[in-house]
Amino acid sequence: MRITTRLIAVSDLGNREIARRAGLPMQKISDLLAGRLEQLNLDELQTLRTTIDHELTPS
Repeated sequence: MRITTRLIAVSDLGNREIARRAGLPMQKISDLLAGRLEQLNLDELQTLRTTIDHELTPS
């Protein structure tokens, strides 16, 4: 979780764009950043991590 929240923080994308690309509601991103990890399931966290990793990995 900490790695994912840090990746969100250093991403050039805004939280809304990250949520859109991951197919998650913006509220889920807000919950994660507020430390409410229980609001996301493992699949959602993995999708979010994959989405951010693709954005940060150079082509």
